[in-house]
Amino acid sequence: MKYPRFLYFLGLVVIGSLLSGCVGPTLDPPIDIPQVLDHSEFDLEGEENYILQGFDDDIYPLFVGARWLYRNAANFWNPQIAGSGLLESEVVAIVRGEGVECYVLRTHYSNGPDELLYLHRTKNRVFVHDVENGAAAGAQTSFSLDPGLPFLEFPIEEDKTWPLFTTEGVGSAYVYHPEVAAIESGEVRTMLGTYSPIFVDAWRVHYNLPISAPRLYGGPVQFLWFAPGVGVVKHVLNSVDYELAEFRLPEEVTGLERRDDGRTKQVPRGGLVVVQLREGEGWEWGLAEVDGEELQYLSDEFFADAPRVFDETGAGTRTFQFRATAAGEVGLLFELRSLASDRVRNGVEYTVEIE
Repeated sequence: MKYPRFLYFLGLVVIGSLLSGCVGPTLDPPIDIPQVLDHSEFDLEGEENYILQGFDDDIYPLFVGARWLYRNAANFWNPQIAGSGLLESEVVAIVRGEGVECYVLRTHYSNGPDELLYLHRTKNRVFVHDVENGAAAGAQTSFSLDPGLPFLEFPIEEDKTWPLFTTEGVGSAYVYHPEVAAIESGEVRTMLGTYSPIFVDAWRVHYNLPISAPRLYGGPVQFLWFAPGVGVVKHVLNSVDYELAEFRLPEEVTGLERRDDGRTKQVPRGGLVVVQLREGEGWEWGLAEVDGEELQYLSDEFFADAPRVFDETGAGTRTFQFRATAAGEVGLLFELRSLASDRVRNGVEYTVEIE
């Protein structure tokens, strides 16, 4: 009796195998699931930049959107030697450095390439964390500092001095007494109107770098005047006098980051809106929608993390700039898009109320 049962069971197995062969395998073969990097891997890490509570007392206000435009004062007394033209410095983004956050200060002459200075600010100093030169070392338009060189040390006091260490030797910075700095053109512009061309209690700092060292704003030996609430208002290099022509006040700029997702921000008419979003290799933030016509799109640019860490992070900050042209309410939607496919993930939204 056992054999017929065994043969019956064996027949069922054979029939089942034949049927499975006709309909194909019961399980799909394994597929490669693409690995999607989480946006948190691109986030800023490290010591944050120190920000004073009041900008009025800050002799070098650093914030994304800050901009200073200088002109050669020779335009007003000897146009024939005003060959250096304009000098512009702008804080364009915040990126990662080695264990710190850095402001990216983009600086260039009208007759030279851009240069990026990665500045980190602590309570006691502003120092150059890294440099990306747009010109060959020693070129007339190369005016960078060595990485790690202290640009300013606080508190600023009369007769204060500090060393400037470079690979070519040791220089020095020396603080003179506060004095009046007058702008020869008689005018300094902001979005909110003209600003006083006379700066009281501007601190004059003398920078003396080794002759072959990288340069700060144009040369190894020079004077800079720092005015509270404004920044550098004047500097003299080899008898060439650059003076402030235009700058942005903190109240002119509204900054938005990922942590502001879903928030509403008030912006003055004519003000600048700067959106900063972190992205990494293979992904890019894009402007998906603008709901309203009162906000004018200006630009978007990507700024990589400091050169000494970018090879590790492969990330950076993308900044979008807009100008508020009229009163109203505008909605902004941004999406993080894959460069290798149509995949979209992680959207952020903001509402801007223009007063």
